[in-house]
Amino acid sequence: MQISYSAISKPLEDLFYALEPLFMGILLTNMLQFTYTKAKTRSGTHWQKWGPVYYVAIANVLSMMMPLAVLFIYIGKVNYPASKMWKDGSWFPNTPHGILFFIAKWVGTGLLMVGIVQITNLHQKIQQRWRELRGGKTEVTGPVEVTISSPPASCKTSS
Repeated sequence: MQISYSAISKPLEDLFYALEPLFMGILLTNMLQFTYTKAKTRSGTHWQKWGPVYYVAIANVLSMMMPLAVLFIYIGKVNYPASKMWKDGSWFPNTPHGILFFIAKWVGTGLLMVGIVQITNLHQKIQQRWRELRGGKTEVTGPVEVTISSPPASCKTSS
């Protein structure tokens, strides 16, 4: 189904621009709440305990900057058209503040990933599972010889 962007009505387009910050705000604040709740039960230094909460809190602010800017500039018409974030038919922001918001969005996404990985100890769980699967071996020392043999008789198919 191919629909030209010009076939979408302006109110429908505005609705979807407004839904993005709404859903992102809900998801990001829920992740912050999850991180805060998990951090209360942790022990260690202040940074070990609350560091992931700081990462996710900063990620909330940075990740919400661009969607809110789009909402205010393109739907609320705040200083429009002078404050447009992309001009001349560009698919990416090409004005200074548009580029800043774009970078902030992706830095926020990176910080969110770091905070969630730290609070869930995902990196340690992956390392532990990797060691279990490899039988405690962490590196190969020396040449590896690969022998290719024919499959066992039970695996052969009859023609």
